[in-house]
Amino acid sequence: MKANYKFLSFLYDLIDVLYFNRKKHSPRTALLKIIPDESVRVLDVCSGTGSNSFVIARSKAGAKITALDLSADMLKIADKKFSKANVGNIKTVVADACDTGFANNSFDVILLSLVLHEIEENLRQAILNEAKRVLNDDGWIIIVEWEQPKKLFQRMMFSLIKAMEPKGFKEFLYSDLTAYFQSFGLTIADKQSCDYSQVLTLLKNERLGNQT
Repeated sequence: MKANYKFLSFLYDLIDVLYFNRKKHSPRTALLKIIPDESVRVLDVCSGTGSNSFVIARSKAGAKITALDLSADMLKIADKKFSKANVGNIKTVVADACDTGFANNSFDVILLSLVLHEIEENLRQAILNEAKRVLNDDGWIIIVEWEQPKKLFQRMMFSLIKAMEPKGFKEFLYSDLTAYFQSFGLTIADKQSCDYSQVLTLLKNERLGNQT
């Protein structure tokens, strides 16, 4: 079983090497531009081996990051990564993304990176509802998802992703995400297109209403 998780960790690292290797165009860089240089509570949902948590923690000293995943084995790999780099502003939590156990309004930023396309619609709905519940009313949800590239070489590379992803991936990839997130009371306030990916910043509709 441990070997399987080591292999999954290798695959996640391979994504950075093959798809997110241009720092200027990487979704990791886009994340850092969105998250402020101040004290913020960040929840990295379905964190896996903690790649995003690690990048945020090293660049945002004031951030307090919770890396959440249902797999204790995956988080053990993350913990080793954090410990080796002496990164102290992250904690890992084994919990269900559909029922985190956190109180309402517990976090300023919630990150869902390459998660939603992987799961069935009922789980997707449950995770988004839970994310909205634990999000501070003045906070935002950051969604990182795949996006069909336009350049020929990148389209060829992206075909490998399509071949590996689960059933329903293409349907979600080409769906109207603006309308989809609106159905959860969330508005896309910003979109950044990166290599093979898009980074969406979502706000609660209640927040937008308070601003008008």
